[in-house]
Amino acid sequence: MGMRPDWYLEAFVEPNLLDCREAPGDVRRAFNAAVSASSFVDHYFKYQERHNPEAVASFKSVGELVGHISDETDGAFRDIRSISNVYKHLYNVDSPSYRYETVSSCGSIEVLKIEETGPLAEISEDFSVSEGGASRAAVVFTRRDGSRGEVIPALETVVSYFRDLLYRNA
Repeated sequence: MGMRPDWYLEAFVEPNLLDCREAPGDVRRAFNAAVSASSFVDHYFKYQERHNPEAVASFKSVGELVGHISDETDGAFRDIRSISNVYKHLYNVDSPSYRYETVSSCGSIEVLKIEETGPLAEISEDFSVSEGGASRAAVVFTRRDGSRGEVIPALETVVSYFRDLLYRNA
């Protein structure tokens, strides 16, 4: 039968979210969490096509399901999917022959400028200071339209949606 979507969620997606919460300014952990969350939808769609086709019958493709989940999460899944796609196109050299994103070091990613067209323009580690003077780290992303978001709240929205998707009829 293969790995069920609930097993995938519990084995990869949720632990990666926990890793992000432990180190909220770690870009590597944010990428890992985004990749597993994005891949969950592909896994879910293919699994359901084989074992429970009614669950995905209203979607002709995984792309339609991605669009639906993006809408249902007010764009949070679109942001997570975009971060995951950026991760797949990283190069750690600076050369005009590469069309995708570049980073200066694979040891520590603090800022990633995204050269390709797409919904995101940058992913970075950011520090903010609260009114009480305490600082906190976060991984943030900047969309092409200039709006910004934090990875952890977007992941939490997406993971909550996945839990509801899997367990609402249980």
